Amino acid sequence: MIIREAETNDAEAIERLYKELLPNNTKIKVLEDRIEEIKQNPNSFLFICEVDQEIVATAHLHLCLDALIESQPFGVVERVIVSGNRQGQGYGSLIMKHIEDLCISRDCVKVFLTSGASRKQAHEFYTKLGYDGDSSKAFKKYL
Repeated sequence: MIIREAETNDAEAIERLYKELLPNNTKIKVLEDRIEEIKQNPNSFLFICEVDQEIVATAHLHLCLDALIESQPFGVVERVIVSGNRQGQGYGSLIMKHIEDLCISRDCVKVFLTSGASRKQAHEFYTKLGYDGDSSKAFKKYL
């Protein structure tokens, strides 16, 4: 098992995971060029978890520069996905630990995590990892 930054040739597998998370979204299309662009951005990380040459999980981390507490950034984690047939095997915990370790190494003050409002099982998982879903409320507007 390895956790690493996504490469362009991972696009198809990442797209499959996104479609598993959002089966009704017909616009999902993961571009190799976008993966490369993310990889070149020093504040954005698209991670994958690979087991026996199969990509079983992915998560996207954004480090956001902030002016609140000196130069400490904060992390935003989105689209944490573990393939349905691999859930409950620890891969989600491992990819989140990897993200948290990177955030600590970059002196982040906190990590935000977004999750669909109806994903109760995922919310229980994040709570077990120490995330507080009651301290903030996230809002979004699709453009």
